[in-house]
Amino acid sequence: MSLPRKRSSFAVLLIIAMLLHLAGVLYVAPEPAHAAGTTYYVDSAGGNDTNTGTSSSAPWATLAKVNGTTFQPGDKILFKSGGVWTGQLWPKGSGTSGNPIVIDSYGSGAKPIINGAGTSYPANTSGAVMLYNQEYWEINNLEVTNFSSSIVSSRAGILAYNNQPGLKNHIYVRNCYVHDVNSDENGNKNSGGIIFFGTHIDKDGKATVGLQAGFNDVLVENNHVANVTKEGIRTKSDAGNGYPKISTNVVFRGNFVEEVWGDGMVLAEVLSGALAEYNTVKNHSKTSSGNYAGLWTHYTTGAVVQFNEVYGGSGGGNDGEAFDSDNNCIGDVFQYNYSHNNSGGLLLVMPSASNLKFRYNISENDGYRSGQEIFFYHSTSPGNEIYNNTIYVGPNVKTQVFDNDSNMVKFYNNIIKVDGTITKFAEKAWSTSAVFQNNSFYPATIDDVNGPASHPGLITADPKLVNPGAGETNINMNDPSRLSGYKLQPTSPLINSGIPVANNGGRDFWGTALYNGNPDIGAFEYASGGPNQPSVSYEPTADSYVRDGAYAGTNYGTEATMMVKADVSGFARKAYVKFNYGTFGGSSAASAKVKVYVPAVNTDASRTVKLYGTTDKSWSETGITWNNAPAGTTLLGSAVMSNTVGTWYEFDVTNYVNSQMSDKLVSFLLVNEGAASSKGDVSFNTKEAASNKPQLVLTQ
Repeated sequence: MSLPRKRSSFAVLLIIAMLLHLAGVLYVAPEPAHAAGTTYYVDSAGGNDTNTGTSSSAPWATLAKVNGTTFQPGDKILFKSGGVWTGQLWPKGSGTSGNPIVIDSYGSGAKPIINGAGTSYPANTSGAVMLYNQEYWEINNLEVTNFSSSIVSSRAGILAYNNQPGLKNHIYVRNCYVHDVNSDENGNKNSGGIIFFGTHIDKDGKATVGLQAGFNDVLVENNHVANVTKEGIRTKSDAGNGYPKISTNVVFRGNFVEEVWGDGMVLAEVLSGALAEYNTVKNHSKTSSGNYAGLWTHYTTGAVVQFNEVYGGSGGGNDGEAFDSDNNCIGDVFQYNYSHNNSGGLLLVMPSASNLKFRYNISENDGYRSGQEIFFYHSTSPGNEIYNNTIYVGPNVKTQVFDNDSNMVKFYNNIIKVDGTITKFAEKAWSTSAVFQNNSFYPATIDDVNGPASHPGLITADPKLVNPGAGETNINMNDPSRLSGYKLQPTSPLINSGIPVANNGGRDFWGTALYNGNPDIGAFEYASGGPNQPSVSYEPTADSYVRDGAYAGTNYGTEATMMVKADVSGFARKAYVKFNYGTFGGSSAASAKVKVYVPAVNTDASRTVKLYGTTDKSWSETGITWNNAPAGTTLLGSAVMSNTVGTWYEFDVTNYVNSQMSDKLVSFLLVNEGAASSKGDVSFNTKEAASNKPQLVLTQ
């Protein structure tokens, strides 16, 4: 018996097509598979969808062609600069770790335009640029708009939507211009400029615990968002309705958000790794149809909001503040920010916000709207700290300092300088559970109505700011020199008049190391420690880390961070730093401190890092390896380091520095001598970092 021959795949497809034809069904052949890592070109004017699309000389033309393609890991979709496409861009497929799918432009000229023209569909697919249950995508260099005279409840510029349980990974949006996106002011919070929305609703219409949808590794960087309703840039998920936080590692950096009818920027429902820095939010909360604010956190743990400028909030309902630590925020840090002319005030703290640190910020003319205040403070947590902020109330501003439903606050080392009018210090009287200490109130009448029950260390003399009220707009927060009017004059009574604060961030608003002498009051730390305590800081002459095992001969001296880790062979690391203080004029130092900054840390709750002095100082930054690194000979101190980033740590090395005065050169080893752990590494900035470099601070 002979076996039947196998039919070719073409013959099989032909038979299927004939059968479907007889059944009255039109058969469309599937899109041929293509190799991963292919680059596709799209040209609205000179393309054709019958082209291969794989070269700039044979580009595709339409969004329909792009949307009908399932892209593979490593693929690139390049839109021609100057081109315009009307409709929704929703390509299919997902990348993989290390091989994202990239949308970008090619050629010279204006950014390619994706005009959604009012794309609204159901709320979960309302983006002019859309990702739906997709991951490992990067979207770069597009201009996106989505405007229509038809008002709907949900419409977005760029929308990443996840309704599958778990996290969608690695979605980056960079260098895009998103503008003119409109929806109902009372509509959904998945409307606006750049939105990440995660929700998983089960068959009973509930978000089941453990089945939430969210995102991991989100980067929104260097985008311009303008004239949008309702949110500028935001994450959102099921948390906040009694369900746990889920998203991780969400970064908003270097964005300019302006003319927003609702919230400017919101980090929401992020379990860890939430960071907003170097953003500018202008003219937020333009409506009072709801409660909105400039830049805020919601259901976050350990979020960091720093180096941002927020101004011009004109509405916002009951809110309208520049910043807000909202419901169920735990351990958030707001630092080194500049806010001004926000009608609703400087800061809102909701009842369930806890362990907040609000420090080294500058506020000018916030809370000017009738009935508003500088601080809308309602938290019941005793762990919240507001310290070393400089607050100025200008001549034409009439406000109050606190609206306080809670008596739980720790408020110290702050300046409140008033040239306008403070109607009352607080809405309600404070109890003894509130802590007010070593603040500067000028004039003294600031606290006449409902002032602190007790206020040790209060200074009511003129703080002698250089030029308060001279704050500018759209400053470069990498170089805040234009805010020098908020520094202290050398004769200020606030120099060395504050109280020390543990884990204080290690620097003032302008980057000066803390402390120089006793703490100063306000956001400025006088560099010399005051007239009677001059000090000087030195940056390293060399720093590096070394690694054992197969990497024992490798040098890491040119990297911007150095790592310390106790681990098995091949994964252990230790760091070295060397200072030359030859210009130090004294024969001995009254104090000497090594200060190091932690920008990244792994998930172990804590680890102990020891500092040793090394007798051998001859190692070089570009020559040191594990094989030739000197041993630590003198234990100088140790520090228990948590898994919180953005923290300065310091070691007292006074005796050791004084013992090395013959050559004024010191070499240190940072090492973790604890048990091996794959998650115990900690990174420190090196002298190659853009800021927060290691320092040796000597005081005469």
